[in-house]
Amino acid sequence: MLDSTRRRELRVGIVAVGLVLLAVAGCAVAMLWVRPRVSAAGTTTPEGLSRFLDLSYEWRSVPGVREVLAVDESRRIPGEDFGESDRVEHSASVEVALEEDLSGAEAAAASQEVLRVVRPEITRLAPDAPPARTSVTFTMGQIRVVVGEHGLDRGDGIGDALADAVALSEAGATSVSSTVADPQTGRPAQADVEAPPDRLVALATVAHGRQRPVDLHGGKAWYRSNEVPDPVAVRLVVAASEQPSVTSAQLAAPYEPLIVLVEAAEGDRVIDDVSRWLTSYHGYPVGSGQPLAYAVEGTRGGKAEGWVGGKTPAATTMPPFGDGAPWPADPGAPSCRPSDLEVTFGGQDAALGSRQAWLRARNLGRHACAIEGVPTVEFLNAAGARQTDVTAKPYEPSMMPERIVVPPAQSVMAVIDWQAMSTANDPDVTTELLVTALPGATPITLGVAVIDGPSDLDILDGAEVRISPWAQAAD
Repeated sequence: MLDSTRRRELRVGIVAVGLVLLAVAGCAVAMLWVRPRVSAAGTTTPEGLSRFLDLSYEWRSVPGVREVLAVDESRRIPGEDFGESDRVEHSASVEVALEEDLSGAEAAAASQEVLRVVRPEITRLAPDAPPARTSVTFTMGQIRVVVGEHGLDRGDGIGDALADAVALSEAGATSVSSTVADPQTGRPAQADVEAPPDRLVALATVAHGRQRPVDLHGGKAWYRSNEVPDPVAVRLVVAASEQPSVTSAQLAAPYEPLIVLVEAAEGDRVIDDVSRWLTSYHGYPVGSGQPLAYAVEGTRGGKAEGWVGGKTPAATTMPPFGDGAPWPADPGAPSCRPSDLEVTFGGQDAALGSRQAWLRARNLGRHACAIEGVPTVEFLNAAGARQTDVTAKPYEPSMMPERIVVPPAQSVMAVIDWQAMSTANDPDVTTELLVTALPGATPITLGVAVIDGPSDLDILDGAEVRISPWAQAAD
């Protein structure tokens, strides 16, 4: 047993070790957060960052602005290879709180003025934070409008987004969270809106009038879209959600079917009842609206599919690329063999929120051959691993493959279409495609890098893509 002197020495040693460990932990935290939080409201700041505090009275003079908070968040990233130096990654953000009783026009004016005041100062406050890692957020009660990357470099669209958010709030939204379109990243403007179910159609009407893409959610009804909403479609979703035993009705417009979940199992009558109700529904489509597919799914099994209102689309084929004359049909032409075709990656293009890439298959033979169908495509990351849970869907629900007779040295093309996906936090992107041009052919690996262009596709795990049938390509 230890004597009392030995026990005292042991306790002193333990305390000393604990103090050393606390000191080490404190150093680690100090290295991680290079600069502390800085607030125009008066948070203590170290010497050299007081210029932003000098703006307190200036931004407070902007009508409708309640508070501005600037945060410079910087972190040290260890070098990956032996001997590689650590690097510091800087990012800056500004949170602007507006008074809750502003009109849309007042909120828009306040946002522009506070950005004019704050933007140059936050740039000086965090000179090492590049435009791609800055953001600005405006809050106004239950309204939240966010500009992500390049937020401090530009204020385009913030005023309109705030005015639209106020209009949606006045129309019955309980919360609005909106983003602003960013041409540099391809992310579209989008508003996520929560509201009681009986207000969703009115909100869709407001958003349609203001040309604001919205996601609408209330109770068991959920309408999602990257495009301006269709109030008629929203009315259908709400009505479907109110049917007996329905647990949710969801529509991702404009390409997805209406998905209705019911509390049922395989063989339960309620699945057929809801299916019949949808088939006999006469409120959609109207005017030039396109037919809409539906799927009624039981939560414990069972499924019924059909078309809303019983209106089925006319069969279509993929139109030729370019304006050249159609190739001769030649019913006697043999089917193309894998050895007849040279399959290549044809490039990619990006619009606001949408992406497309092309595949080409060139006839290397001396005679014409026929091709019909949709290529099978798998998506590989830089390690050669397949992206998981990628869902390939028809290019359009009514589109059917067409038999195309390809003359020698001519090509057919197919389109891969998807919605932009976030590449924040450096996820695995697609760098290669594994393409099977014909049933039974050996898959071919194609790189997607293009000269003076992107080297990858933002098709990530969990993506949904639409792949078209082969169609006549331009020369």
